[in-house]
Amino acid sequence: MGFGLLIAGFILLSNPVIMLPIFGDILPDAVGFFLIAAGLTKLSAFIGKISEARDGFIKLAFTEVAKFVAMLALVMMSGSAKPLLALVFGVLEAMFFIPAVLNLFEGLSFAGLWYGGTAVYAKRTVARKGRKAVVRDGKKTFETVEKTREIEQLAVVRRTIIFFYLLRIVSTLVPELAELQLYDYLGTVDRMALDFVRFKPLFYILFAILVIAFGIVFIVRTARFFGALRGDKPFIAALEDKYNRDILPRTTYFIAKRMKLVLAFFALSAAASFILPIDNVNVLVGAVSSGLLITAGVLMLKYERSAVWSVILAAARCVLSVLNTIGQIRYFNDYSADAVLRVSDAYSRYYGLAMREVLEYVLALASVLFFFVSLMKAVKAHLEICGIQTDNAMYSKRNRDLETYNAVGGRLLLASILAILNYVISCSYRYLAVDLSLVLVLTTAVTIVYAAYAVYAMHTIDDQLYDKEIEMF
Repeated sequence: MGFGLLIAGFILLSNPVIMLPIFGDILPDAVGFFLIAAGLTKLSAFIGKISEARDGFIKLAFTEVAKFVAMLALVMMSGSAKPLLALVFGVLEAMFFIPAVLNLFEGLSFAGLWYGGTAVYAKRTVARKGRKAVVRDGKKTFETVEKTREIEQLAVVRRTIIFFYLLRIVSTLVPELAELQLYDYLGTVDRMALDFVRFKPLFYILFAILVIAFGIVFIVRTARFFGALRGDKPFIAALEDKYNRDILPRTTYFIAKRMKLVLAFFALSAAASFILPIDNVNVLVGAVSSGLLITAGVLMLKYERSAVWSVILAAARCVLSVLNTIGQIRYFNDYSADAVLRVSDAYSRYYGLAMREVLEYVLALASVLFFFVSLMKAVKAHLEICGIQTDNAMYSKRNRDLETYNAVGGRLLLASILAILNYVISCSYRYLAVDLSLVLVLTTAVTIVYAAYAVYAMHTIDDQLYDKEIEMF
């Protein structure tokens, strides 16, 4: 039932994290959270709290992806950006992680009660020596006695997981606070003053040792608990019987779950389509947006084969976006932004780069439009098999499906128009940047509108069609 994946996922969270580009996270947290979410997939189908926990771990996985991209961008940022990123992502991780873990163990507690899980409620006897006052022959003496009490393993493991993860967040943030000293700008500099930035390597080592030490306890307790659940044969048999009897026959349930992922990945793809320049280099590489679109397209291929064109075009855009990023770095290492106005070599290189970026955004737009066409076809096919299948005097499935289809079509048509506008503005970015200082504000405003409406459109499709299939269960 996925408990092995839970163990593997939590193990991948056991390492210290240092805010250094590329090498800061030895074991990828995003992979760990995706493994945990995958391990909860079956249980989430019929236990509400487990479903909420799974959603929380998926949010954490995407947060870690964003954190990894931000850490790559640290190559081009000042040192003071590190504590900001550590604080922002630390707060986000805590906000998502604590409710997800609490929901996970509440769901496991319900499952153990409902499906006869003995390992869930296993207890451990803890003995502790103490002193007891005794009066003998009129004299007060103290005797050593042994006190015992029983502790639920579930509560211990839950506290251990939350404590360790919060410790890891703090251990990532505290060493970076040395960057905020900046005493050179606060008055007279004393030659005896300590420059804490010089001690950062030592801070890294000390906090890494602390995290590793507690990480061993974290791994042992987590693996032992979920391993015991995995070995509880009657409990696992009851869960599998429930899943095979009530979940597997519902094909529309699995369609809805898969299409919810498709819609979510496209919404993230639209949200990642911003131009985010640092020193004139777009650090939000187009491969991020198109990579998410490729994931959405591949998931939809099972229901609509025409999505392959969206995948192919997005893959071509990924390759071209990486080449363009390399070209941006090389150009702006040699010339400033306004060198194009007075240096002939800069002029030819800059506008050559601009033309390649135009091609990149044309491919991005084409991949999005093909995706919308494929999504519309998939929705049409799913309307026929989803929802209430009977007609009566009060309800007409044909009319209801037609109404939903028209609503979805209207949302996707407007999303297509906004996508065209967004990528046209993106194509003109390099050309306008030479003379128009506010071009970034313009492109950002347009992308915000496009991304916001794309997220709204995907949510509307989900709410009108796919959410209902899961709610019906």
